[in-house]
Amino acid sequence: MDALWRSHPAGVMELLEAVNAGRAEPITRNTLQTQLTRLETKGWVRRDDSGRAHAYEPAVLETHGRTSVLAGLKQRFFGGSSLALVRCLVESGDISADELEELRQLVRSRSKSSTPRKP
Repeated sequence: MDALWRSHPAGVMELLEAVNAGRAEPITRNTLQTQLTRLETKGWVRRDDSGRAHAYEPAVLETHGRTSVLAGLKQRFFGGSSLALVRCLVESGDISADELEELRQLVRSRSKSSTPRKP
């Protein structure tokens, strides 16, 4: 989906190149085609058959798609707890120092904006 959100509409070969960029083990065209078909069935992707080759584009906005997937992940693996999800990321070491600092700033700014103001 990231490749489609970045550049659409896109053909299978364009997507394959984008998806495989930087991968140690590239996926095959058939694997990508299977995933695109599944995403189309689920309503995440639209396929345009009007040209010589199929062109794909996202059917779901990026913000909505990411929010939806994250909500499902949070519910299934973390009992609905945002804290447990973030704690897992932090404790696993998967967050860089720069990302951790950005997260601190987001929390600070969110705390300030949600603090009730005195009349």
